Amino acid sequence: MAAADTLAFRGTFFHTPTYGQLEALRDAVVVVKDGRIARIAKAEEEAAVLRDFGLSEARRLKYKFTGTGTDVPLMDWLKKYTFPAECSFQDIEAARQRYALLVKRFLANGTTTAMYYGSLHLEPNTVLVDTIERLGQRAVVGKVNMDRHSPDNYVEATQDGLRDAEAFIQYTLGRKCSRIQPCITPRFIPTCTPELMKGLAELARKYGTHIQSHISECCGEVNCVREMHPEYASDAAVFEEMGLLTSRTVMAHGTLLSDDDIRHLASRGTAVSHCPLSNFFLGDAFFKVNHALSLGLKVGLGTDVAGGISPSMLSAQRMAVVNSRCLRAHKLAVSGGTTVTPEMEKDVITFKEALWLATVGGAQALDLADRVGTFEEGKEFDALLVDTTLGGTDGPFDVFPGEDDLERFEKFINLGDDRNLLEVYVQGVCVKRGDIFELEASVLHTKPQGEPSDEDRLLSAPTPAEPETDFLDLAHRADSSEGSPAPDGEAEPEAKRARR
Repeated sequence: MAAADTLAFRGTFFHTPTYGQLEALRDAVVVVKDGRIARIAKAEEEAAVLRDFGLSEARRLKYKFTGTGTDVPLMDWLKKYTFPAECSFQDIEAARQRYALLVKRFLANGTTTAMYYGSLHLEPNTVLVDTIERLGQRAVVGKVNMDRHSPDNYVEATQDGLRDAEAFIQYTLGRKCSRIQPCITPRFIPTCTPELMKGLAELARKYGTHIQSHISECCGEVNCVREMHPEYASDAAVFEEMGLLTSRTVMAHGTLLSDDDIRHLASRGTAVSHCPLSNFFLGDAFFKVNHALSLGLKVGLGTDVAGGISPSMLSAQRMAVVNSRCLRAHKLAVSGGTTVTPEMEKDVITFKEALWLATVGGAQALDLADRVGTFEEGKEFDALLVDTTLGGTDGPFDVFPGEDDLERFEKFINLGDDRNLLEVYVQGVCVKRGDIFELEASVLHTKPQGEPSDEDRLLSAPTPAEPETDFLDLAHRADSSEGSPAPDGEAEPEAKRARR
């Protein structure tokens, strides 16, 4: 995607360059050239800045199963909801339709950069990459790998998985889109053999890609790993042995990580994506953000749909604050008293820290901190144009006389939604304005007259029924050999051998 022509914006810009500190660049002029911030100047310098860049004026700125599946624990949730939903993406028309809706939903909620878990099969993941490229989002995208303890119709042979993972990497790199990077994605330890994980780690080293997976996320998963790999002390130890902990690795959840595990991840430069919404529904503990940061861990913020019930990073920020208050409340309850001590307050964060997690923390986790996360000269211009003047039933909150810009901004973070987002910019390009996805609209307008548009075709494509999958109890292995995981060196189940 080519960057827009040189643009200039004048208004108030909010960001959090330091954890816990909100900075407002009031009445500033920001010049964007080739997708990057070329100059940030004060309003009184506007005429000179515009003259330097040959500009006449600066634009004045005003201020699928997600939502369901919250009734069961993680291991049951995977076999009841996730595996059937992902399996249905083998229908390419369904993949085109659903991925278009997915990416648009994230952009509509202001997510300029996303890290995607795709599905098992190669072709639907290439559809996801194409969709992201067409709509203008920045993303790290992974083809999911899993070669054991999965439904018979949703599992891959180890070598097939490695072949397809490399093919996906090559396809994504071949798009030569600076906004999209491929990612190695072993789903999590229970569904990936050591052979698969080591092979994926080798691919990540070969191509220098990101790695993503799930780590120490709930009791069922942790206990499952302990049963399957008693020779390792923790999830972190397994991932370390497999070569999957790097400075470009992002692990989701981590609510049950020990301090030693956190220190080890930090020593490798590995990050954790804090997903408070899905942790509430599928996890068994709260993630201690401030504690993890104090031990040197990189922490970003995630929505984790459909584990989380909302695609909005605003919701994720609010839940991150609630998560921290729950930790405080738990300490008070355990104390049996009515006095809140400084120790109890250590875990508490405010909307300012939550915004940092969603911006700078996420950029650090994705190894993009030199490109995005703050408004600084030299960084790419990713921004949301926010309107806080909506009132009554037209908007999610009201603004009253005498409220300053900081108060209105805090209201937006705590109460706002997609109705407040007038425009979304990625890499200096407006990718969404009002209800229009600008890049898609420009492509559709250039199609020959009479040719069906992609939009018409996608929206008219039927959504197929999701296939049934066999019951899988990942948390409890049977005593008999039938259905139980085969230790290294022992015979594999017949269904898996047949796929070799």
